[in-house]
Amino acid sequence: MKKVFLSFVLGVFTVIINAQDILTISGNNVTLNEFENVFYKNNLNTEITKDYLDEYMDLFINFKLKVREAYELGLDTNPSFISELEGYRKQLAKPYLKNNDFDGPMLEEAYERMLKDINASHILISVSEKASENEKIEAYNKALEIRKSIIEEKVSFSEAAKKYSDDKSAVRNGGDLGYFTAFMMVYDFETAAYQTKIGDVSMPIKTKYGYHLIKVNDRRDAVGTVKVAHIMFKTGTQAEKKVINEASDKINNVMDLLEKGEDFADLAEKLSEDRSTAVKGGVLPEFGVGKMVAEFEKMAFSLDKVGDISQPFLTDYGWHVVKLIEKKPIPSFSAIESDLKKMIQKDSRNELSKQAFYRKLHKKYKVANRPSEYSSFRKKAFFDVNKGLFSISSVNNTILLTIDDMPISVNDFAKYILESQSKGNRDIDQMYIDFVNARLLNYEESKLEDNYPEYKALLQEYKEGILLFDLMNKKVWTKAVEDTIAMQAFFTANRSSYVWPERVDATIYVCANLETAKKVRRNIYKKNRGNITDEEILALVNTNSTSNLNIDRKRFIKGENKHIDSIDHKVGISKDIVLEDGSYILINIHALLPQDFKKLNETRGKVIADFQKLLEKEWLVDLKSKYSVKVNKKALYSLIK
Repeated sequence: MKKVFLSFVLGVFTVIINAQDILTISGNNVTLNEFENVFYKNNLNTEITKDYLDEYMDLFINFKLKVREAYELGLDTNPSFISELEGYRKQLAKPYLKNNDFDGPMLEEAYERMLKDINASHILISVSEKASENEKIEAYNKALEIRKSIIEEKVSFSEAAKKYSDDKSAVRNGGDLGYFTAFMMVYDFETAAYQTKIGDVSMPIKTKYGYHLIKVNDRRDAVGTVKVAHIMFKTGTQAEKKVINEASDKINNVMDLLEKGEDFADLAEKLSEDRSTAVKGGVLPEFGVGKMVAEFEKMAFSLDKVGDISQPFLTDYGWHVVKLIEKKPIPSFSAIESDLKKMIQKDSRNELSKQAFYRKLHKKYKVANRPSEYSSFRKKAFFDVNKGLFSISSVNNTILLTIDDMPISVNDFAKYILESQSKGNRDIDQMYIDFVNARLLNYEESKLEDNYPEYKALLQEYKEGILLFDLMNKKVWTKAVEDTIAMQAFFTANRSSYVWPERVDATIYVCANLETAKKVRRNIYKKNRGNITDEEILALVNTNSTSNLNIDRKRFIKGENKHIDSIDHKVGISKDIVLEDGSYILINIHALLPQDFKKLNETRGKVIADFQKLLEKEWLVDLKSKYSVKVNKKALYSLIK
């Protein structure tokens, strides 16, 4: 009992400590909790001492003073700031506007399915999404009758597909879809295929295309992806026998050359009639199941070892021979988790995720519809909405529904209809469902700061960061660059900080060999007499595409160039410096330069940076005199463990 009581007291004490203020700036308080969020983000592995906390608090005070000034100047009301913050707000909100209880299992399900390849056939009875209920029932019943005749073995699945399927390719392939895996079909079709046993025919499955009957022919471990190179001779989909035979002779000739040791890539480049890949040695982009015609896919995946070459084979496009470049299994879940999330966002699964989140919001918040108000509005608007001619004739602030007692008017819905109508929507009842969901989503987003402290802290961090950037740009960075008179005065007053050390004005000649070095030395003497320039020396020595000479002239300080540092510093031409690779270096020293003041254009970047530091320092002095600062040292030092 004592332990329980003590634990309770300590818990309450922790809450009280975290709730207290650690810093006050002219009446604006910063809680210990807020300070901790920032402090521990930047100091995870640092030993915490009083001195360190004091130093960090000084930096934190400077930051908060600038932010306070930004608010005083009204920078948070600037349209550009509001727009930028709203962009960040939307991005930061995305992870919180999802049903993670739904998305997590769906992610795992997608990966599990990727580990298996399904071979299936289907029969499609097409029906429009806008079809009447009677039309949908009629299509469903037709699919049931076809399924019954297949199960009773009155007709084979392939024959039924050719006879009844609205998928035109069925006439040719009997409904055979080949192998596929996750994300290659719409989600409902994919789910039915993975849940149907080998040899079984599914019940009619509804997708946006209509009703499908699915027969699963095979299920295997996923083959992953391959990269192959190919050599092809074209025939076309309905080629005459003569054309096919000529292409066959060509591919057999290639096989003879390969067996004699000819390089695959060279032959592809010279002979392959797929010119888009021939220039790359015949290499095709990496692909998985369902991406190539069945014969090509089967042959490519049948190769086991890198470098293996297939026998010639025929597809609708022509005769091929392929070489295995690379073969990859399905990666681990952790390796492709982020890619899977992106795939789900682009897949029909994303709509399921949205609907799951809307259901969660309906449970979380009290949504009170007013059927009589909706019915009254619907009667007036139905035909205009159905024709795409709806318009708002007058403002109607009658309450249509409430979300947690927040009223939403008929006029709000009318505005939503106008937006939806412009996108081609005509179903007023579906519009209302979507409208309520959209308002729920907006309501949830408005509550994020109340419901998720970490979101609130992150948003505040972004907000203060944008304000600080805008204010620093205005008070320090831009001012330091644009106020050239003040910068010149600063430079003049601090010239002793911008000094060149002793330097050597020299030209370095890097010669490829001894012969080049001799030629260069002779020309350097001419240059020193003013009879030739370095550009002319380069032209004389580098007479072909091979660069035998490189020249570099500048003023070198000690430590900048090891070759300059290695010789005696006296005006004239140095002795040859021979490098390990056989190249030679000649150095022509023109002058020894004593210590000297830098000119502004020689150190402008450093001067601007130093001037900015001074402006910031002086500005902080003004801020500290403008705002009172009080630190709760007891709360601060409570961070020492």
